[in-house]
Parts: sequence; C-alpha cells; structure tokens
Amino acid sequence: MKSIKHSLIILSSLMCIVQLAANSFSDEMKEIVGTVWQLERSGSSGISHGDGQVVYFLSSDAYHTYRSRKFQTWDSFSIVDARNLVRLKKNEKIEIVESKLNGVILQVKLLDGFHKGKTYYLISEELKKNFKKEVNEDDAI
Repeated sequence: MKSIKHSLIILSSLMCIVQLAANSFSDEMKEIVGTVWQLERSGSSGISHGDGQVVYFLSSDAYHTYRSRKFQTWDSFSIVDARNLVRLKKNEKIEIVESKLNGVILQVKLLDGFHKGKTYYLISEELKKNFKKEVNEDDAI
C-alpha cells in the first residue's frame, strides 16, 4: 500500500513539473509572436545546400524535414517540391505570425523580397541559428 501511495506522489510530482515546463514554453512562444527578425546568415555552408535560408510553403514539409534531421530518417520523409520553397537572402526580414506543432515550426510573414506579404513556415531551430531579433526603439528604452 505504501509503494502505491509513493508511486502516486512521484507520478503527480512529475506531472506538475511537465505542466510547469509546458506553460513556460507556451509563454516563450507567445512572446515571440509578432516580433520581427532579420536574416544574418545565408543558410547552411554545406556543399549540398544552396544559398539563402529556406522557408516552406507547407507546414508539413517543414515538419517532415525537421523530423528527418532529428531522427535521421531520410528514407521516410516526404519529398519537398522545390516550387514550394523560398530562399531568403541575407538581411531580409520576417515577422513571426504563429507557433505550430509545439514550437517546432513557426509560421512567418515575409517582409522583404519578391514574396513580400506572404506567409511561409520556418523550422524554429533555424530562427535561433540564422536570424537576429530586430529591436524596436521603444523596446530599447
């Protein structure tokens, strides 16, 4: 009987910790929505990658690419049609519209270039690696 009570206490403690972590992650994603970011790097320097940061027309394409990178399951990811990709150039800006799929994918609005005003999807890890948050003068005070 003691072991069952002990197990229930541990389980409820773990659930509380997970809930707190989820709430803080949710708050972080809410803070990022509406912010403007500028591309600092022109994407990956690998020989097989082209110039520019890729954004995806479909959120599923972005998610499948993210999942394939994470789990090294390149044999089962969907082929992304090159017509559904846009490559951003250095110094182009995006605005974060919404967080999708537990913050893994971000819906972004393009603020520069040929596709200005349209929404695409970005893998959130790439935001942290290749973009710099634009600071408003009001925020700096």
